[in-house]
Amino acid sequence: MIPTLFLEVILNGLVLGLIYALMSIGLTLIFSIMRLSNFTHGEFYMIGGYAIYLTSSFLGIHSFLALPSSLIAGFLVGIAIEKTFIEDAFKKAIERPFEYAMLATLALSILLQNLAKEIVGPFHHSAPLFVSGSIQILAFTLSLNRLIILVITVISLAGLYYFVANTKTGRAWRAVSQNIRGAIISGIDDAKARLLAYGFGAALAALSGGLLSTVYGIWPNVGFTPLVLSFVIITLGGLGSLKGAFIGALIVGLAHSLISSYFSPSYADVAMYLILLLVLVFRPTGLFGEKA
Repeated sequence: MIPTLFLEVILNGLVLGLIYALMSIGLTLIFSIMRLSNFTHGEFYMIGGYAIYLTSSFLGIHSFLALPSSLIAGFLVGIAIEKTFIEDAFKKAIERPFEYAMLATLALSILLQNLAKEIVGPFHHSAPLFVSGSIQILAFTLSLNRLIILVITVISLAGLYYFVANTKTGRAWRAVSQNIRGAIISGIDDAKARLLAYGFGAALAALSGGLLSTVYGIWPNVGFTPLVLSFVIITLGGLGSLKGAFIGALIVGLAHSLISSYFSPSYADVAMYLILLLVLVFRPTGLFGEKA
């Protein structure tokens, strides 16, 4: 018989992997359309966590009802950043535009972390649980809060898949990611596609932060580890591949959960860096990436 602890670790790893999928798919969406390594992505995670924490704690709104504030905050901040700091790079208004855009996101990452420290302080905060208690499933116990997170994440991923596959914006994203010149010739507004992709990518990261803030809490530099894991995931899955980001996230979530439970969380972090290095050396295109 499979040990109960092992089943619990696997289930927690799947939950973690699905949440990582939200964040890494957001990063992949931005990269596939903008060819931009977005170093501000971790701060969108942080913003989402603070949004639900502040909304629920100071306005007295239940954390479940406050969750949309994470999406809205991430989307609006993402749109503002893209319009203010990144858009000009794609208009060829400056020299070496892609390098500029990448450095701009790195600088903004540091700025947003320090702003968070000044506004809410450097301390650890926790958003209220969506629901307390646990449920018995066969021989193991699952937190009801994590079950709610699992359901929300699955619904969000399904909604995202439908949006990308069946809406005008989703079709524009696919066209721009595959052939930007052809997309422009066919009448697609590439600037609008980039703007919405950056906003949606930011919103997905913020949703991830909002969900996990009820489990791990939130602090100004909380986004660093999720950012690194997202880069590991999209490198493992293949840069620009949404399917690869999803499968890579499940692999990383399971690996991180198993190593953390049976060895140490610090070993799990080291293992993620090792996975990244091994993929870069032996399969730089990732599992589902294509050779140039």
